[in-house]
Amino acid sequence: MKIKELRTKMKLSQNEIAKKLEIPQTTFYNYETERNDPSIKTLIKMADFFNVSIDELVGRDTDMLNLKFLDDDQSLIIKSVLRMNKEQLTYTKKFVQSMMTDM
Repeated sequence: MKIKELRTKMKLSQNEIAKKLEIPQTTFYNYETERNDPSIKTLIKMADFFNVSIDELVGRDTDMLNLKFLDDDQSLIIKSVLRMNKEQLTYTKKFVQSMMTDM
């Protein structure tokens, strides 16, 4: 998982993030050191907190998707959507829906 990398990039301690996620610091430490795996609910909280997708949080390479049938612009859009957090997805969905209505 990329939790430690994201945490250090934000210059926050394990304790600071654990408080924001409402979990014990030792639990966060165990996630960061991969001694334990977080629940889906906690993964979502962490992804939202770090403003990344769950795939990115767990180190899953979104480039492994087979997007060869798409042109470069379409591929870029799909990869960008996969990295969006919930708020960004909601905004993008509304934007796309309004564009499609105008067509």
